[in-house]
Amino acid sequence: MKHTSPNLSRIRLRGARITLIALLTLLLPTLALAKIRIVTTSPTYADIARRIGGDDVTVFSIMRGPENPHHVIPKPSYMMKMRRADLFIHTGLDAEPWVPQLIKGARQQRFLPGESGDVNVSFGIHLLEVPKHNELSRALGDIHVFGNPHFTMDPRNGIIVARTITNALKGADPARAEEFETNFNDFKKSVEALDARLEEKMAPYKGTPVVTYHRFWPYFLDRFGLIRVGDIEPKPGIVPGPQHLARVVQTMHTKGVKIVIYETFNSKKNAQWVAQRADGVAVACAQEVDAVKGVDSYEKMFEYNVDLLIDAFKKAGVGPGAGATDVDKLNTVGANP
Repeated sequence: MKHTSPNLSRIRLRGARITLIALLTLLLPTLALAKIRIVTTSPTYADIARRIGGDDVTVFSIMRGPENPHHVIPKPSYMMKMRRADLFIHTGLDAEPWVPQLIKGARQQRFLPGESGDVNVSFGIHLLEVPKHNELSRALGDIHVFGNPHFTMDPRNGIIVARTITNALKGADPARAEEFETNFNDFKKSVEALDARLEEKMAPYKGTPVVTYHRFWPYFLDRFGLIRVGDIEPKPGIVPGPQHLARVVQTMHTKGVKIVIYETFNSKKNAQWVAQRADGVAVACAQEVDAVKGVDSYEKMFEYNVDLLIDAFKKAGVGPGAGATDVDKLNTVGANP
């Protein structure tokens, strides 16, 4: 039987300890600098999260830019992404009806409402179009019971969203809180400067009436002073028929509307059919970051939409100062034509 000398055993043990210490020395900086893994429902939230998190985060957006946010299918691969994530950023309210299934498939306690990984960006937002209790009926179409959820279409709300995301990142990694706060302040300054420039550019067209396709634009219209007189959808989420489209055309003629705004996920054919028959122009605005090629940041989304609309105003013969002087006569409150 072969015996190992005590000295040799001690030498081997000492060598193993040195090797372990060396490995830990290499691994500890890596562990300390581990990136925060984020999953977002939309590319808009993904862009803001990257801007605040910088090199300290990895971000995956479930939705692609051109998609309808209400009709996303939660694939198993998305659930696997969620399972490994630290934070899940979403709109909240009832904007993304597929989110509960996604959370259920991820099987992670931290994404349940109020838990550490749940980042609901609707907190702090003043919501528009909140229905009264007696107005809640499926007969009204796909109405949102808590209010209109497309609040990122007002750049000022984007700053509120960024603050919520910043606070979540600070909670996930307090050691980098100062860095996240600096990034938030940079984002805030950029958006505020953009907002002021675009307000000035749109000021001459304040009061201009428009028709929208889906109720995606109340926050944008409210911010830049445009007036919605009707929608191509007869009710939210309901496909328009020929009779309704004809009524929209008639309304545009009656009220002097020359602009139709539609989203990348809705029917270009319907929008153009209505606009052409009203001697107007249909414009496909970007309703999300990445909804249109090259519109790859929150600020670019607004720059693109404002420039597109001003160009459409010019093509349709809507000059500066041609907006409605009597909003009441446009009958804009509430409903479709």
